Amino acid sequence: MAYDIDPEQSVSIVAILLFLTAAFIGLPELQHLVTGSAMSLFPLLLAVALVAAGVGLLQGRQWAWWLAVVAIGFSALRDLLGFDPERLLGLLFDALVIFLLTRPATRARFGVR
Repeated sequence: MAYDIDPEQSVSIVAILLFLTAAFIGLPELQHLVTGSAMSLFPLLLAVALVAAGVGLLQGRQWAWWLAVVAIGFSALRDLLGFDPERLLGLLFDALVIFLLTRPATRARFGVR
C-alpha cells in the first residue's frame, strides 16, 4: 500500500513546516541579537536556509528540494543532539518533512530520482 499524497499538497505542507522550523530555530537567536547576548551563527544560517528552501519549493525549484533535504537533515541532527524534551516536536516536524519530500510523486514533481 503506497502512501502517495498529492505533490501540491505535500509541497504546501512541507513549506509550512519549514517556515515553522525556521521560526523555532531563528527567533531565539534573534532575541539574543536584540538583548545583546552572544548569538550563534549556525542556527541563524539554518533558519535562513529553511526559509529559502520553503520559498523555493513553493516556486517549484529543483534546488529547493535538495536544500530542504540538507537543511532539515541538519535540523534533525541539531534536535537529536540537543537532548531537550521540547526538541521532540522539532524532530517530529523533521521526520514529516523528510517523509513528504521523499514520496515518489513529490520527487517526480521536482525531477529528483
